[in-house]
Formats: sequence, C-alpha cells, structure tokens
Amino acid sequence: MLNRRSFFRGATLGAGSVYLAPFLNDVAAASSDKRPARVVFFVQANGVYPNEIQPEQIARPKERKSLVDRTLEGIKLGLSLEPLAPWQDRLTVIQGLSGRIARGSHGMGFAALGCWPMAKKDYGETIDAALARNLPSLYGHVGLGTSEKSSTITYNLTSAGRGKALPTLVDPLLAHQQFFAAGTTGKARKEFDLDTDLFEFLADDVRRMQVRLNATEKAKLERYLEAFENMRGRQERLAEMSDQIRRAAPTLDPKKLRLPENKKSGPSGIFDRLEAHFDIAAGTLISGLTNVLTISANAGPDRVGISCDASEVGRGNGFIPGHGIGHGGSAAGMPSSLCHALIRRTCLSKLAELIRTLESIPEGNGSMLDNTLIVYTSDAADSHHPGCQEWPFILIGDLGGRLKLGNRYLGFPDYGNPGHRTIANLYLSLLSAVGERRKQFGIADSGLGDLDQSGPLTEILV
Repeated sequence: MLNRRSFFRGATLGAGSVYLAPFLNDVAAASSDKRPARVVFFVQANGVYPNEIQPEQIARPKERKSLVDRTLEGIKLGLSLEPLAPWQDRLTVIQGLSGRIARGSHGMGFAALGCWPMAKKDYGETIDAALARNLPSLYGHVGLGTSEKSSTITYNLTSAGRGKALPTLVDPLLAHQQFFAAGTTGKARKEFDLDTDLFEFLADDVRRMQVRLNATEKAKLERYLEAFENMRGRQERLAEMSDQIRRAAPTLDPKKLRLPENKKSGPSGIFDRLEAHFDIAAGTLISGLTNVLTISANAGPDRVGISCDASEVGRGNGFIPGHGIGHGGSAAGMPSSLCHALIRRTCLSKLAELIRTLESIPEGNGSMLDNTLIVYTSDAADSHHPGCQEWPFILIGDLGGRLKLGNRYLGFPDYGNPGHRTIANLYLSLLSAVGERRKQFGIADSGLGDLDQSGPLTEILV
C-alpha cells in the first residue's frame, strides 16, 4: 500500500513537496477563482445488484412510483458496502435510474459511460472523458484496471469522441513506469530522457521536411509536428515536476502482480493488481498528473465478471467463477449472492484505501477528499445479463460542495413511471457541476416515449 507518511517527508517550502502540492494547487485555484476538483470512476464488471446494496432499514418496494429521498443517518449498510461505512456521511446511494439504450449481453463497455447502444462501441465522448476535458491536467484522463482478456493495455471503456478510444493500462508495472518515470533514477529515468530527446528530434525532422513541401503537404505534416511538440512539452513538464512525482510514486511488489499460470485454481491475484492500481491512482492525483481517472475491475464489452479464489475474499478455499455465479450457481460452498457480495466487498476495500489516502492529504481548509467525487457503478448495470432498466450508483463526496450529495439515499421512480430518470441525467449533473450545462448526453431511450429525459438531476444540484 502507499505509505502516507512518505507524502509528508518533503513538508518544506520546496516547490516539489507533495505535502504542499495540493496547497499550492489550492492557492493557484483561489487566485483564478476556481476551486480544485477531481472525479474518480470505479467501474466493476458483472453488475451492481440493487438488493445487495439496499440499506437495511429502507424498504425496497416492488415498484417505485415516486421519488424516495432519505437520510442514511443511523442506517446500516449491507455486507458489500461495509468498507465504505467510515464515510457514510459522504455517501449517496442512487437507485432507479435506467440506461436501456446501452443494453447488451454482459458488460456494456463504452456505452455504460456514454449512453448509446453497446454495439456502437466508441461512438462518442464518455462522461469521464468529458469531465477530463473540463478539468484539464497534464495527462487529461487516466485509465487503469484489471482484465481477464489483456495483460498490458485495453481500449474498452472510455472514449474522447467517435473512434477515439482511450487506453486502460492493465499492467500496474507498465502504468507505474508511464506516470512516475520522471521521478525515478537509473534506467527508468534514462529511458524517460531518451523519449524526450526522441520527440525533440522528430519535431526537428518534421520542420526540416516542411521546407521541401508544398502548402497542402505542409498542412498535413503540421499535424505530426503538433503531436510531437505536445509530447515533448509534456515530457518537459513532467521533468519539472520530478520531485513531487517521486514523492507521490507508490512502491510496487512485482512478485504480487504476476498473472497466475492456472486461471481456474488457486489465487487469481486480481485484488493485488487492483490494489496496485488504486495506489497508482492516488499517486497521479496527489502529484497533480490528472484530475479525472477511471479504474476498471474487469469491465468491458461482454466481460463476464471477476473470478477468484474464495481465500481472496476471506472465505476458505475454492474457485469462484465470475460467469458461473452470474448465472446463479453456487461456488466454494457459498450461494451466488454471497459470492457477489464478498467480491464487491473486497473491491470496495481497495477503493477505501484510496479514500483514506485522499482524506489524509491537506488541501485548503480541508483535505483532497473534500474536493473529490468518487463514482462507483458497473458497466453491466444491475445484473449479469442486464435489462438496464435499473442502473445503481454509489457516490462518495460532493466535489467540493458543487453537488448536494452525502448521507442520502435516492430512489427514483421505476422505468416508465412519471419522474423516472436515466443515467444520462446523472452524467449531465456531473457536467453541470464543473460548468458545462447541456440538455442531452448520449442518445435518448425511445422506449421512454414522452417522458422527459433532458437536463440534470435537479435533486442533487446545489
């Protein structure tokens, strides 16, 4: 895990101090009348089952015909949400939103964060990419996560526009090198410097070629020049930030991150890799490399869930197949419902460490957590084979007071009832909170007929 004490070793007036980095960001934000803001998406495969996350003292009716808006004060959270209990006053459970426009067989991938048919893949701008555009940073959007289909990198959840899929780094060691090489020494730093020199050489080479080209060819080559100069510029800015990057960089154990030889017996290692990604996420946020990131736990189109050993979720031994429990099968001597809850609980325990870390870093009159919103959901909506008529969300934080969240349970009217809302309305609320006000996001659900699908959720706007 990240050693939080290491964040404070540089607590001096040095500009590279990680302790002071959020403070300096806050001062800069204050001078421009813009408060810090960060958004973290955690997207898990195989559905967020509504009954599983239903607060125990709040009844779940057979059909919700009107809005339910309740406090979570004094309410006990279920087994799977227990890791989030220390922040219950910051927690908001949202049920009743739909996303049928995205429905597919298993995971919806891009469509879950984009609100369009799953088959369209990277059809447009997903909500995490849209927020990254509004909250600019050196890296823009950062994607991290686990996958049973890839061992290095995948493109299946986030897109900056049509045909512009953004990467999810699956290998934690590769991600660590990508984001923290500027703060290292030895071989990794030499490779970083070589990359910087290469981008400069390529940019110079393009300039030399432009002299011999006509106007049309020059215009085409200008795009390459701009790309190389942007990459070189980012390398230079990373070098300037090397001290604070070094202090924020987590230490990873490569032995714990190896992929298992047998995927159907023994520990899968998935939660170790997920933990490493959350450590990396904390480092990128604290050092200021990004303001928006998405962490995937085996999410993506037609992904069937998380498979692991029962010992990894604290219950004896035996293989737990993500696909099998998705179809209601028991595993390792446990019913599928308990398997789902334990897997979710273990995933959220890794998220809880990120929350603790952000809460421990001072920023302004509070902490980094005060200016952060964490969005937890599944790209498979509410089940293994989802109809997407309900798409549960768990939100932690209120984005620095920009949203009316925390200590709330919101149950919107069920699909087709007056007052029903969609996940697109939630995403419009997030955009509104960072200053982009729109009426539509993605593609509307024709199945809702004349029901109003426009605008944000007024219930959570400040």
